[in-house]
Amino acid sequence: MSKQYDIIFPFYKDFKYLKNCLSNVNKQTIHPKNLIFIDDGNNQIRLKSIVRKNLHKKIKLIFITNRINQGPEKNIEIAIKHIRSKFFFLISADDIIYENFAEENINKLSFYPDAPYIFSNIIINNSLNKKKYIIKYYFLKKNYFDRFEVANIFKNYQFKIYHNTVVFNSNIFKKNNIFKKKYGKRVDMLNLLYLAFKSGFSYHNKNLSEFTIRENQWGKKLSDLYLIKELLKLKKYKNKFYNFFINCNLHFDLSVFSIPSLIKKKLSEVITISWLVRSMKFFIWKKIRFMIPNKILELLFKIFN
Repeated sequence: MSKQYDIIFPFYKDFKYLKNCLSNVNKQTIHPKNLIFIDDGNNQIRLKSIVRKNLHKKIKLIFITNRINQGPEKNIEIAIKHIRSKFFFLISADDIIYENFAEENINKLSFYPDAPYIFSNIIINNSLNKKKYIIKYYFLKKNYFDRFEVANIFKNYQFKIYHNTVVFNSNIFKKNNIFKKKYGKRVDMLNLLYLAFKSGFSYHNKNLSEFTIRENQWGKKLSDLYLIKELLKLKKYKNKFYNFFINCNLHFDLSVFSIPSLIKKKLSEVITISWLVRSMKFFIWKKIRFMIPNKILELLFKIFN
């Protein structure tokens, strides 16, 4: 069983986290074959040598340079062409991956050749209030769900899959992904849902990584206008997925105040009672999730679901 994997690492100005992130990569119980590092317009002459110096010598460095900053969406679209291993995952400088992250996920994912990816539980490392919040998907009772089961899960439960918990099957990803810059700033999330729509997903009930909330990031929300443009793009380019997206009420980021604009843009089909309820729950969740203890947050997550 092949356990080879690559890591895609888009990087822009996060020098504060760089060495620690590379250290986490080096500490993996199974080292990646390649680190695909994208220098996204940093204009630092020594960056490649810094990465090479702090990266384990057995890991091959594929270093890609953008002369100007293009953003993570375009970076990953470029990096996908350089994937050479059976599995891969994406990493951000401030992500924290535990030593067994790659091995645990790859071992599990190897049992499910039809699954495009595997994900695990969410740990939010809030650097603003120095607290951690753990969310477990208590309603996922097994390790693999096909695309029909996935539709029922999304219809019945309101949740998000955090990208830093995910390991991909490279072949399935390359055949079916929509990781294109034209789909916008949330293409990472949209792509996970699209892959699940096409092929299902695998779930590993473990805590293996942490997503960091930091200054100028906490509470960040895209406008309703942006989210409506996103829906219009999906409807135009991926209509079947758009129908899945709406039928499963995955557009709950849209606020209730978007209704006039939705009608104006001829998207009235997205306005349902189920969506309204989810939208209001999501609004409450975003407002209070870091104001309450983790145990209460876990309870609230269950109540909302």
